Amino acid sequence: LGSEQPCRSHSLARGAPTFLVAARAGRAMGGGPVDRCTSDCCRCLARAINAVQNGVIACFSYFDSDREDMRIPAFPAGSSCFSGASSSWTGLSMATTPRHRRMLTRATFRLRCSERATGDFDRSSPIKLVVFDFDETLTMVTYMPAEDDTKEERRYLTRVNFESPWVTGSRKKKLRRLLADIACGPNGQRQRGLAILTKNSNARGVWGVLESLQDAGLADLIDAVWLVPCRPGQSSGAYRAHHRWVGFETPAGELAPFKADFLQHVAAQPAAWFPQLQSPDTVGAYLAPILDGLSLESIALIDDQRANFQSGTGAQVLRYCKVARYDAFYLDLGWLKDMGGIGAHSDEDYEALLRFVESPWMCKESLQVLCCCRSEGGGKEQVPVKAVVFDFDETLTLATFMPHCDEFCQKVGWTPPGVSEEWTAQDLLLYNFHSPFTDGDRLSRLRALLADLTAGGSRLLAVLTRNPCGVVAVLNLLMLAGLDKYFSAIWGIPDNEMAPATAGVATGAFHCADGSWQCFETPVGKVHDHKVDILRHMVGSPVQWFPQLTSAEGLELSRLGLASVVLVDDERTSFVSDGPERAKALRYCKVARYDEHYRDCGPLNQMGGLGAHSENDFEVLRAFVGRPWEFPDDPSATSARFPWSPPAVLAEQRAEQMPRQRSVASEELRKAPRAKPC
Repeated sequence: LGSEQPCRSHSLARGAPTFLVAARAGRAMGGGPVDRCTSDCCRCLARAINAVQNGVIACFSYFDSDREDMRIPAFPAGSSCFSGASSSWTGLSMATTPRHRRMLTRATFRLRCSERATGDFDRSSPIKLVVFDFDETLTMVTYMPAEDDTKEERRYLTRVNFESPWVTGSRKKKLRRLLADIACGPNGQRQRGLAILTKNSNARGVWGVLESLQDAGLADLIDAVWLVPCRPGQSSGAYRAHHRWVGFETPAGELAPFKADFLQHVAAQPAAWFPQLQSPDTVGAYLAPILDGLSLESIALIDDQRANFQSGTGAQVLRYCKVARYDAFYLDLGWLKDMGGIGAHSDEDYEALLRFVESPWMCKESLQVLCCCRSEGGGKEQVPVKAVVFDFDETLTLATFMPHCDEFCQKVGWTPPGVSEEWTAQDLLLYNFHSPFTDGDRLSRLRALLADLTAGGSRLLAVLTRNPCGVVAVLNLLMLAGLDKYFSAIWGIPDNEMAPATAGVATGAFHCADGSWQCFETPVGKVHDHKVDILRHMVGSPVQWFPQLTSAEGLELSRLGLASVVLVDDERTSFVSDGPERAKALRYCKVARYDEHYRDCGPLNQMGGLGAHSENDFEVLRAFVGRPWEFPDDPSATSARFPWSPPAVLAEQRAEQMPRQRSVASEELRKAPRAKPC
């Protein structure tokens, strides 16, 4: 399209499963009428689409700066483009379609597959073994069945654990098809092993997990299930021997309690984890050639917890898939935190995971920001952004290193007194702000971003931090980096665990008109201890948080409300309050978190940093702040009810929400200390 050459849709029909057809802006068919061009090409496209078994989605996008009223004509009546679908397409008016609109509105809750960009390993090695987490990866939420449950109760629990209200069709069936496609090639023969590595805490151990898999119709596709940590008197593993499961002891008790370490051992000694390999003439016949020559790079880990891709010993999973986590109102169970599940919000998860397993070298690790504008609460209205609030630790910094000096935390304008001290100014900038993962000067790019966001005095910038050293310490680091001049205020949230240490420390500092900084007390103690609740209070009473504002300036911010504020943070939990109202940040930017060997500090966990791995972060945030409504989320992603009801025995106990304990626990380690090596 957009040239005088024949339409090339025929060539796409030879193998492409999906078509994205776009017309070049401006001329069409050498300046001919747009209607004629589109009609000719639509006939070719119809034939191409009919060649695809399951149909496709064709996305058309026209734009001409002089003709915003152009419409794409409907397909002629009777043209059968989709089996079982309508025979005509409705025209799309560009008058209501933004020019630069983000189309993948469910990207917030989709899985991310990656092959590590660093490390010396054979990147051409195929994946031979796929290891799944169980809780919030295969399940969406995990409630384990009890031995005395009725069949009706077990069916209900299976639906709660596995079926998604956010997509159409049966998620259990889709999972089964995915597992079968991963395990077997196009000819139906086994190509890969499948295993589950879980820290599920149910009382029956590995047998409880297997029972849930059997109820969901998935157990017969799995070759082994491993449970950690080991429990006295219980099998730590089970393997499939024909049509029965046999318990055994894994070497987990001899290893560090991290999944990355387990997978290293699996790669070195697969027979210790797959006992069927010890009798290859019988039950292990199909698996022995698959796992022959197994290496760490030929293992993929699918998990919802980022902490499992690297261990405290420095071991790393080289190929992994991170399943999205989210909080939501779910069924009649109320507000549930840390839900997950492959395909819970998008069917594209299944195809993405299958592509990754087949060609992992095509999915290079990319740690970039994710910007989102919520549809509820006026977030999608074209309200201009008037304030951008940044987290400090692992958002402005990559990892935060602070001098052990009382004056640093108490005196505004502190600088290192000399080279003999623990930290020099150059060291503080290097370890906190400069990135070893990208070329160029990250600090200069960060300054340029902040300058653009505040250009013309159109927006206020602030820092909202839980840093235990307090706002003065944060301010001193910003001053050393030359970033303080872009911010109007810094607000600290007192650390409840360090209350005695933070007593008497100022909770805020504001930028005066003469360029100086002055400490003050914010009303943070009157607000629920969450960033979203603080921002809601701020837009309601802006002068209490920005003392330098006039009443008129504060009134303008209050009038626009929370939709005029963007929160930039590396912690997912910062965007939805845990307070009684479950308030949400309407516009937010999630900075990527990762674990990595950092400079001479060894392995550090929970690292972050805007632009730490990609300078594109800065451009994305610029675009988002300028036009946030072009980054929409999925409006159905936080609330759902199923069309079926729980059994009466469970409904009677609805006050307790569920007659058993949910199996969920964070596997995130405490943040490794940020200390300068001796």
